[in-house]
Amino acid sequence: MKNQKTFKISLNILIKLKPYLLLSLAFKVLAWFFETASWWPAISNPGIIIGVIGFGIAVLLGAKLSVVNARLYSIEDAVCRIVGALRVFAAKHNLADDINNWAEELQTTLGDAEKAGITKMRSETNSLVNKLVTEGHDGPNLAGFSRDVSYLLHRSTAEIPVAYEYFLTMISVLYTVMIAIVVPGLAGFLAIVIVVFVLMGAAVLIEDMDHPLDSSPNSLITVNLEPLSHFISNNK
Repeated sequence: MKNQKTFKISLNILIKLKPYLLLSLAFKVLAWFFETASWWPAISNPGIIIGVIGFGIAVLLGAKLSVVNARLYSIEDAVCRIVGALRVFAAKHNLADDINNWAEELQTTLGDAEKAGITKMRSETNSLVNKLVTEGHDGPNLAGFSRDVSYLLHRSTAEIPVAYEYFLTMISVLYTVMIAIVVPGLAGFLAIVIVVFVLMGAAVLIEDMDHPLDSSPNSLITVNLEPLSHFISNNK
């Protein structure tokens, strides 16, 4: 089972990298035809240029990884805190059905986190909070629950700023083009393959982490919502 999962993940990564690899190699083939031309640029020491651009990409990818990784774990932490509060609220029998229905709605919303669903979930939460106050639930537990739900719903649709993504894409393309131009012959083809697997592979993984609630078959990294599903199954 573990080997099958490893093979499936590796295959999904290769599928995601395939268009980048084919496009990069196609550009390298085009550049290869012109490498012997007198007008083709020849840089005797490209290490400085490649190193500077590579360092810039590493900084950008590292910053993005830090942000998306923190968001992934913060969502899981918020779910655990919410489930803990729900267990206390469900202790009153006249609220058990309302609690379970709300939890199922939250699970459905997180499975397909669209803005319309998030807006509906906020309305459902307001209704549940009013019922909890009516039944005597108040104080830090209810305040923490309301805060955690608001935080979870906000982080569910949050993404890296578009300008950051565009600049990272531009510098990654520039780096790949630079490798194709300055590294001639067979070494250039090998360098392109390595760059795509290392650079684009890291970018693909981090981009996948930027959508932690995507539960589609091709998704590589998702949040663990097991505490919520376990609560729902037990509460029934």
